Amino acid sequence: MARTGRPATPIRYRFLARIDFDITPGCWEWTGAKTFGYGLIGSRDGVLLRAHRVAYELAYGPIPTGLFVCHHCDNPGCVRPSHLFLGTPADNMADKVIKGRLVHMYGERNGRAKLSAADVILIRASDDSYPCIARRFGVTPSAVGLIKRRKLWKHL
Repeated sequence: MARTGRPATPIRYRFLARIDFDITPGCWEWTGAKTFGYGLIGSRDGVLLRAHRVAYELAYGPIPTGLFVCHHCDNPGCVRPSHLFLGTPADNMADKVIKGRLVHMYGERNGRAKLSAADVILIRASDDSYPCIARRFGVTPSAVGLIKRRKLWKHL
């Protein structure tokens, strides 16, 4: 029962009400809540479920334990059953590599990086003490040491 005393709307109806069938050619885009691009829908007991997993189960039945629901279309917001397939975590990673979606987030590509490649080159060239270099660049002396010994920013 819903909190109002009325019976809860079955998930299939709430699910279908949150799909834009025309937004992307071929894909059925989730218009409800999202996290990291993946749709979310609440279950009767208040648990948030991934919309693409719900789509798969509504179309094909239960998802075996340990399997992922992957996207042929590489659109995390897509809930079109024909765009979904089951795979192991290894299958999912292999699909990511084959499609060129595995991006290594080192150096400046890492959103948490405090330094640029130019900063790292200056740190390696500096003869100042580690604490002095660290203050200049807003990092710790141990980070300076790791950069100089090429344990950090190895790609440069």
